[in-house]
Amino acid sequence: MKTWKIVLMILMTLMIVSACGKDDKMSKTKEIKIPDTEDYQSLYVQGVNEEGVGTDTTRKTITDKEIIQSFIQKVNLMEVIKPKSDKDTANVKELHNQGNYIIALSKSADVTGKTYKLYVLKDGTVFFQDPVKKEMTYISAKKNTALYKEVKELLGIEF
Repeated sequence: MKTWKIVLMILMTLMIVSACGKDDKMSKTKEIKIPDTEDYQSLYVQGVNEEGVGTDTTRKTITDKEIIQSFIQKVNLMEVIKPKSDKDTANVKELHNQGNYIIALSKSADVTGKTYKLYVLKDGTVFFQDPVKKEMTYISAKKNTALYKEVKELLGIEF
């Protein structure tokens, strides 16, 4: 009987200790699903100049369906997390620095109407719009500078 009490006490202690572990960012990941992937007719890219201002020379609209679909394939179903604090989303302020981009997928050729937005930062972080709430609520679980370079090359971004 005394042995059972000891075993039970050890099991209870292990359960309590394992439940008190620190939240792990990676344990709360999910795959982001960009809605209506086949319906997008244009892709709009907005960057900024040295002064942090968006101009005609720092924006571009792409209507080539192959390029749009290639871009979607690169970022769709990416592992993302919901940021837990302001610290996690602080780097979105980097959009005012050169080399970071707002990308909008549009169902119309002239980028009017409904769009799906992403922010691509040069450190490899990608912010995603929540497909339901229409606000930026997801962030890539891992930074991927190789993806950043691939996106710049695919979209022909030179600003």
